[in-house]
Amino acid sequence: MVRIALIGCGTMGRTHSNGYLSIENARPVAFCDLFAEKAQPLADAHGAKVYTDFDTMLREAEFDVLDVCLPTYLHHDYAVAGMRAGKHVFCEKPVARTAEEAEDMIAVARECGVKFSVGHVLRFFPNYVDAASLCASGRLGTPRLIRTMRNQAFPAWSWEGWYQDYEKSGGPILDLVIHDLDWIMHSFGDVQRVYALSLGGTVPGQEHCMLVLRLQNGAICHVEGSWALPKGSAFHTAFEIVGTKAQLEYDSIQDAPITLETAEGGAHQTDYLSPVLGPMEPYTLELQKFIDCVDHGTAPAVTGEEALKVLRVALAALESSQTGKPVTL
Repeated sequence: MVRIALIGCGTMGRTHSNGYLSIENARPVAFCDLFAEKAQPLADAHGAKVYTDFDTMLREAEFDVLDVCLPTYLHHDYAVAGMRAGKHVFCEKPVARTAEEAEDMIAVARECGVKFSVGHVLRFFPNYVDAASLCASGRLGTPRLIRTMRNQAFPAWSWEGWYQDYEKSGGPILDLVIHDLDWIMHSFGDVQRVYALSLGGTVPGQEHCMLVLRLQNGAICHVEGSWALPKGSAFHTAFEIVGTKAQLEYDSIQDAPITLETAEGGAHQTDYLSPVLGPMEPYTLELQKFIDCVDHGTAPAVTGEEALKVLRVALAALESSQTGKPVTL
């Protein structure tokens, strides 16, 4: 049984906690958050202990894996502290705010002999997995054009407004479309050059970005991401793959047969749900893969090196959006 300690009991912490309920060879034993009231419901669901101080948890709790669900700019320090204490680390995406921090995390994991993986969960969403498999089978011929879209309203809340501070979050390029960048690179190959446009940025919540990628195999990718949709708008993703033999399309709204509309707090919100897959299934699967790799001594499904490579592309896109010039990787 792999014992888990989770730090950061916000949205992703709750998501991971729910996932562990379905993983038979994992047992959360500790939840850490500055606010005990956030950690307590998660701990109660697992019969675990609540901590409000990380160092105390690291010293007192007996666990094998540290699950880091903190804001991006805090990933490095807490992950490294866990590694140096001999803990395997699963860290939410992106791996870190800077490439230097990510490099250090990889080096420390190797030095300490612990497993390290990053939550690039899009690899585990069934529709994205199936699309990549169809391409690999040759049914679409050679993929020449890939379009992805990931649009939403600005995140309603974040600790000390860290999403609004792009030095901490990297904005939608680093926090949002990095999902699509990882899927593209994992499924279709490495990026040779990136050019990015970003509308907004001076007014948080009004940023929309468009990335154009040239892959090393010659394919072109259009990657769109937005934090500029009106409050209460549905989270919307889509992709299109154009090959030399066929074309494949997906749209999250058309894929969801259940529409849930609410008006809590006076704000209208629409959510699209699937009764077949369940909204947490991909997150549960990625956690299961990491627990299995710890349990059986196998390689992680998403390595730190892969996460660093994707981070470099996202950082190049940020640079391009600021300079107005393409960046060659």
